[in-house]
Amino acid sequence: MEIDSRLIGVYRSVGGAIQAASAYSMERIPRTDPLTGVRILQLTSYPVLSHTLYYHCPSITPDSKTLVFMTYNRAGRFSTPDAWRVNLDGTEIRPVTNREGLAGFVISPDGKTVYCQQGGTLLAAPMENSPTGSIAHEVARIPDVVIGATLLGSITADGKWYISTAFLTDGSTALVRYATDGSEARVLKVAEYLVHVQVDQSDAGRILYVAPPDEKGRSMWVTDCDGGNPRTLNLRHSTGHFVWFGKTGRLLSTVNDPFGSIVSIAEGEDEPRLIAKGGHFWHAAGSQDGKWVVSDTNWPDIGLILINTETGLWAPMCRAEASEGHPQWTHPHPMFTPDGRHVVFNSDRTGIGQIYTVEIPESLRQQLSG
Repeated sequence: MEIDSRLIGVYRSVGGAIQAASAYSMERIPRTDPLTGVRILQLTSYPVLSHTLYYHCPSITPDSKTLVFMTYNRAGRFSTPDAWRVNLDGTEIRPVTNREGLAGFVISPDGKTVYCQQGGTLLAAPMENSPTGSIAHEVARIPDVVIGATLLGSITADGKWYISTAFLTDGSTALVRYATDGSEARVLKVAEYLVHVQVDQSDAGRILYVAPPDEKGRSMWVTDCDGGNPRTLNLRHSTGHFVWFGKTGRLLSTVNDPFGSIVSIAEGEDEPRLIAKGGHFWHAAGSQDGKWVVSDTNWPDIGLILINTETGLWAPMCRAEASEGHPQWTHPHPMFTPDGRHVVFNSDRTGIGQIYTVEIPESLRQQLSG
């Protein structure tokens, strides 16, 4: 049996045979931010690339205790990722999947299952599994899909539908939907290109994506959960970094203006609402109740910023110390835990992409509340 050196403490010898044990070595490293003095916890430190799922992909259990993330099996350009899990205090780090060629990871709303794709097949792996990870079982398949989850996976708030994009055998890009109970798997829409798919986590279940523009040049599309009733949002000048705004049913986006502003918009609105400006905001995410926004910054990088959406006040929370280059794993992509108490982000400050968490100081919340 080949032993992965990362799994120190996972294996033990019983009667001369090597068997899986239940304990993993923690990788956590406590840090203090030099800018604000805030305490940061580095969750991963093994010398291979680890990073969060894309910041609008569901990846944290509803009790805000456990994070699902991607980690690569070895250092190398052709290495492939698996889904791993770790508690936000750095304990109980272990694999969830153990299979080649996976993409589009998301966690189910109840926090019990990780869904992903391998080609045109939707797979499911239990969060509570063997210490060496699960092979993952097949849920449903779309035969015409060559590459599934070309960038992201998403899931409806009721956990019934997994949504992603895929490349088809004819070279086109498609919006695809799978029933998580295996009862359906089909193509909803085909387009020249179709990216940044994500599902509204309010009860509406709407699908958001970017596709070729309408006659007015609007390229941000919304459809019903079955792919019907396509319509566009009146949001121009987006940086392309947009997310559903928590569970408010609104959209949150950074925009290309001299200030690097953050705005929000809802269907039917002619103009977006200004959330904050002047911070050179880059990737912004909202708390579930829409009262807080966290954003990384660039050109220049002034740290991770916490914003009170009611007062409009904002301030640096900590430095991400990420290189913020072209690779996605060099972007902080901050996001809130469901309870809004912590922010999780990426950084390659050590030279290798790793995952960090920071607890939002109550004193900072009070300061921004006016």
